[in-house]
Amino acid sequence: MNRTKIEWTEYSWNPITGCHHGCWYCYAKKLFTRFHKSFLPTFYPERLKEPWDLKKQSKIFVCSVSDLFAPWTPEEWRDAVLVNIERCPILHTFQLLTKNPERIPIDYEFPRNVWVGTTVTNEDFTNDHRNIASIVKIDAKVRFVSFEPLLGSLPAAISLRGVDWIIIGKLTGSRKKELKEAWVEDVISEAIDNNIPVFMKNNLSPPWSKDELIQEFPKQ
Repeated sequence: MNRTKIEWTEYSWNPITGCHHGCWYCYAKKLFTRFHKSFLPTFYPERLKEPWDLKKQSKIFVCSVSDLFAPWTPEEWRDAVLVNIERCPILHTFQLLTKNPERIPIDYEFPRNVWVGTTVTNEDFTNDHRNIASIVKIDAKVRFVSFEPLLGSLPAAISLRGVDWIIIGKLTGSRKKELKEAWVEDVISEAIDNNIPVFMKNNLSPPWSKDELIQEFPKQ
């Protein structure tokens, strides 16, 4: 488990690595292939109790380079991760992020220290609408949406009602799609209308100055 530069968390914990989503903007796959590592889904049971070694309560991003709820993640891997989250003797905040929230059983009750989120890019309306509609049905204290990378404007037909937290970040390391300020403003406006805390990542500066970035966390 490592300290991370991701501003909305403190540690990344990866008992599972690798992914088959094939997102063209994926930073993790580029990182793995850069160092000649396989990006095939791989399970590391020896990492399961790493959060137990942290004595200070921390925010932990779970499976930052994989997807715990993806269809190719074996059920026994997923169960092992969730069991160790539930049994962890330190009350960390575990942050789960998935592109497949529809695969999370609606009747599954996450511990109160688990935040569950989904990725939305505003590039594919069907997937984005499904992801938001699915995440708000999840039984978790904090249900969040990560608009990163933000690749388009928020469609008027998509509502954020029922979401507890919003993260916004832009595409980095590529010029394939330049961020438009209006895209960010659309998301922030919808969040404000629904009284949702917003966390703007540092990579949004510029065009926003550091002082202009909203970096809120959900109420605990």
